[in-house]
Amino acid sequence: MLTYPELKNVIQYTSFICSLCLNSLLVYLILTHSPKKMGNYRYLMIYFSCFAMLFSTVDAVVGPFVHSHEKSFCVLADKTNWKLGEGFQYFLICVLCGCFGVTITFFAIHFVFRYFALERQGRLSYFHGCYFIVWLIIPVIFGSLWASTIAFLVGPNQEKTEYLRESIMSNYNLTMDHVTYVGSVYWRKTGNGGEELVKESMIAMAIFMGMMSVSFSVVCYYGYLSYKRITSLIDEGESAFTRNLQRQLYKALVAQAVIPVLLMYFPVGAYLILPLFGVNIAPFSKLVTFVYAAYPAVDPLPLMFIIDNYRHAMADFFYCCTSNKNRVTASEEEISRGQTTI
Repeated sequence: MLTYPELKNVIQYTSFICSLCLNSLLVYLILTHSPKKMGNYRYLMIYFSCFAMLFSTVDAVVGPFVHSHEKSFCVLADKTNWKLGEGFQYFLICVLCGCFGVTITFFAIHFVFRYFALERQGRLSYFHGCYFIVWLIIPVIFGSLWASTIAFLVGPNQEKTEYLRESIMSNYNLTMDHVTYVGSVYWRKTGNGGEELVKESMIAMAIFMGMMSVSFSVVCYYGYLSYKRITSLIDEGESAFTRNLQRQLYKALVAQAVIPVLLMYFPVGAYLILPLFGVNIAPFSKLVTFVYAAYPAVDPLPLMFIIDNYRHAMADFFYCCTSNKNRVTASEEEISRGQTTI
């Protein structure tokens, strides 16, 4: 039977391979089977697919353990066989954590774009020209803020090292001399036997939860507006293509909302905040290790299997299905009228 570290490695490497294959396939489908009228949304999807491959590559290279112990959390990596220097390993851990900030920000932008396209009031102009470059830069800024917070407020010190030493040895059979880590301890012992909050940890947690709250609020707000708009478009559909397209949009919207919420927002949010209240989530933190690695591989699936153009292209390739029976193919006129964005 596999030990936890062995199972972790299997999941991380499998997710890495699947992420590279699936996201590369999605990029190919976007480039070759997306109507031109999809506009800059194609580039947003390609941008995020390329980022997802970077995300999974860093995760596979670092091989992190997501760990929690009593009133603390940390992300650590075994440096026993690491040949590239502890400083570079620490940098990659910070980058990997920053990938979460990029992901939740891009997810919010994705919903803003989708709603602007659905409402058909000309606000898609904010995703053209220089504005589009700004939208591409925003996730990098948020990811850099997350990574910088990790590096400067959640870095290692002697107090954290001693606090985590026993639990890391018992869970991973690693001494603190053989790990590189970042982490927070929310409470420290005082001289009179009481406890006090650790200021740096609280500031970091406030930054993290603030960023997650902003992203999640944007997703909920524009997701709700998109749902209302898609529902009305289904009722207003002028053709079989329009009605079918909007049903696809609705399914993709639901799937692409559920996956990040289940694999990113809730697990990471709980992992960050529950130790503050003394909730022991050590077993749960192992699950966070797995879902964090799996997300880049799972994320492209809704688009590939829900959107007809992509699903049919894969069917033709893998099953040599050349029949167009029961398929709805988007004409340029309908795409233009429907503002196809997914």
